[in-house]
Amino acid sequence: MKANLTTICNIDTQEEIRAFLNKFFRGVEDLNDQKRNQIVLAIDEAIANAIIHGNDNDDQKSIQLDIDINSKRIHIELSDIGLFDEIMNNDKKDKHLKEVIKDKQKGGLGLKLIYSIMDVVCFYTQNNKSYCLMVKLLK
Repeated sequence: MKANLTTICNIDTQEEIRAFLNKFFRGVEDLNDQKRNQIVLAIDEAIANAIIHGNDNDDQKSIQLDIDINSKRIHIELSDIGLFDEIMNNDKKDKHLKEVIKDKQKGGLGLKLIYSIMDVVCFYTQNNKSYCLMVKLLK
């Protein structure tokens, strides 16, 4: 099962993206409501980060979302996510949520959510394009 969506980099598109994701994931038999909601949350957060932080909410730019599902995993790839700081991402990933809250750290909760929900999260750049790859294993 596959789906793709191209959206402009404007935070106002988030509601439309969530509706698209919820409708698409309702057709996946191996997902209960809780897992589906978590995956939608992770993708939504990754797209929000790409729009706000990576592309400065510039509606002249766009983000491509590709989803591929088989019996073993859900593969999600976002492309044209803008600039990202790999060192910052690794620092946020390794901190426990309680530490982030205790330190009253500004930002990073979205990344922490993404890393805690998804089984694989990878940011990379290829041919002057930045990507976010996320995988959720099924069963």
